[in-house]
Amino acid sequence: MTNKSRPGRRSQAESTRTRTRLLDRAERLFARKGYRGMSLRELARACGVAPFTIQHHFGSKFGLYQAVLMRWDAEVIERVVRALGPRRDFAEVVEAVVDDLFDFFLSKRDWVALTSRAALGEGLPRVELEDRSWVSFIERTMHAQKVGPAHLDLRLLLITIEGILANHVLSAAHYRQLFGRDVTDPRVRARAKRHLRDVILALVGTGPEAPQPPLEAAAAEPEVSKAT
Repeated sequence: MTNKSRPGRRSQAESTRTRTRLLDRAERLFARKGYRGMSLRELARACGVAPFTIQHHFGSKFGLYQAVLMRWDAEVIERVVRALGPRRDFAEVVEAVVDDLFDFFLSKRDWVALTSRAALGEGLPRVELEDRSWVSFIERTMHAQKVGPAHLDLRLLLITIEGILANHVLSAAHYRQLFGRDVTDPRVRARAKRHLRDVILALVGTGPEAPQPPLEAAAAEPEVSKAT
């Protein structure tokens, strides 16, 4: 008796491989050329498929762009949640998150560059970053677990961590100029991660212990005039 389902499974496997190949190349092209600089025909030629194959998988160029943007969010969330684990010591949390995320972002440089482009805007229909961002999810998780000093605004901390990590991951030219090698070099990478952990902990440790007013309230406070 023949197994009639085998060709279907092969077709599904091939479809998955094609989708992955399209995402890999689109991630690289979007990061380097921007949304408007990359065409679906160029992507189709690079992947050896017909343009309608891209439309079949993603619907449109913008649908492809959104799929690439959201591609690694779930893995980032999983990594940060795993780093949080049973830890309650804030220094341990920062060390674990920085250590894991820095390595992951470094392995996904094109994606990091693309998400930075998207955050700055490319004149596109607005991508709902708050709906796809791992930052908001992690903020809720850390708040629920009461991670960090009571006075610390976790929202601002996570924006800070994401910005610092992304900047170092994308600063290949600076690293080569200052250290003679890229941050992918194991010794330079280890040194960079130690520095990032120290900087983040120093930023947190130097803040006042008293609770800070909300940003809206702080912005509304009148400037105190100097006594003459």
